[in-house]
Amino acid sequence: MLDHIHLGCANVYTTAFDLMNATKLGHYDAGFAGNVTIGSKIVPLGDSYIEITSIVDPFATADAAKKPWWYRRAVVLKSALFSGVCLRVNTMDELGDIAKRHRGTVRAAATTLTPPDGPPLKFWEAPAVPGAADPSESGKPTWCYWENRLYRHPSGQPVVNAPGLVDPRGVAWMEMGGTKAQMQAWLGQNPDDLRMKFNGRLAGLYAVGIRTDAGEVEIRRPSAAGA
Repeated sequence: MLDHIHLGCANVYTTAFDLMNATKLGHYDAGFAGNVTIGSKIVPLGDSYIEITSIVDPFATADAAKKPWWYRRAVVLKSALFSGVCLRVNTMDELGDIAKRHRGTVRAAATTLTPPDGPPLKFWEAPAVPGAADPSESGKPTWCYWENRLYRHPSGQPVVNAPGLVDPRGVAWMEMGGTKAQMQAWLGQNPDDLRMKFNGRLAGLYAVGIRTDAGEVEIRRPSAAGA
């Protein structure tokens, strides 16, 4: 099932604020990831979430080669970008099987997200193929397994109290590039199960529809893979 959608940008604060104003979907401060250079805001969607990320420590990433690929593309386009779709599995064994099917491995190091008010959250992601770019760079979904997901998954945390917010009730659809046949071959399952529809353009995520108590909300941004 869908775990999260990644939205890469040049400014995590203005991007989260503008998205909240446009959609009335709330967010909260998810802290920093990894080496403290990446800051995150999270938009809960029900049983999944949007992760908005950007560089928050420019001195640590003064070397252009250390800047994430999605950040560089967001700066060039002057826009936040859909830069990843991550699906969730329930066990590490499942994640390992997916990695093997794609002739890769589970990434050795867990992704660590440290919120301002609590201990770190960890998840492991696959596939990682030696010598190959992250699948998200070419618009392909990845998979993850969360440590202690039942009680601390980011989709279940409270948002900042702001007026007029809607209540999200899950993802209604995702508009993807490529074709259904290409996606089915990558996923190993029917994309209909994930409510994916296809526009035939370069691979990647182009738009997502969110069910809310006030009707459906559409979020459309450039696909980083197709940018």
